[in-house]
Amino acid sequence: MRLAGPMQSWGVSSRFSIRETLTEPSKSGVVGLLCAALGWDRAAPTHPIAGSERPLATLANLPMAVRVLREGTIRRDYHTAQNVLRAKAKLRPGKPTAAGDLQGTVLSERFYLSDAHFLVGLESDDLPFLEALDAALAAPFWPLSLGRKAFAPTAPVRFANTLPDLTTTSIAALPMMEALLTAIDPFFMSRRRETENPMLRLVADSGVYPALALGYVGTSRAQRTDVPLSFASRQFAPREVTIFTPKLNDAPI
Repeated sequence: MRLAGPMQSWGVSSRFSIRETLTEPSKSGVVGLLCAALGWDRAAPTHPIAGSERPLATLANLPMAVRVLREGTIRRDYHTAQNVLRAKAKLRPGKPTAAGDLQGTVLSERFYLSDAHFLVGLESDDLPFLEALDAALAAPFWPLSLGRKAFAPTAPVRFANTLPDLTTTSIAALPMMEALLTAIDPFFMSRRRETENPMLRLVADSGVYPALALGYVGTSRAQRTDVPLSFASRQFAPREVTIFTPKLNDAPI
């Protein structure tokens, strides 16, 4: 998957008026994007994919890795809104809101990434399942966005499913990490400087890839509470990720 755009936001620990963002896509954001492509209602416990009903865990438990092609710049939006419905207010379809249901002016600080570019990989032994996800990204049921509905991608989210040698070999046949690190994105490789420095950082689920070839070394670990258990009730489980950077002798000067 290609996630590129002028504005992206991938929050996992936002509370109250501070809406933060990670510096790379979250798993909940990626799974939510796939659900939008599939037309999966957030209230539905299962959805038909590749001929069978699948629970949300089928997507949430897929190993995931993110290759950072261009680091985004974190920006802050000082946001104001009026007539915001209170969380405890009861919706009454077709009827006006009652007195006290609406708040006055609500202030918030919303952070986002500017001009970032990522490649995201998911891995499964179930090839028909992956092909169904690929088909959904090619013709999404609902519009796709980069963390917030207003943040539209500037390039197709679906990544071309062939290797850079222009053969007909599918990258889906490769191990996820190899596919991510060998993929060449034509929407990114148009600038000479970026072509000469295509590898910045890689973030992958810990324990799945204890060692990496191709010039990367694990430098740190972090915990992300972004494995979706339910989008309807907004329940998420933690996962540990390993952050890989180029080896010193392979890093550009």
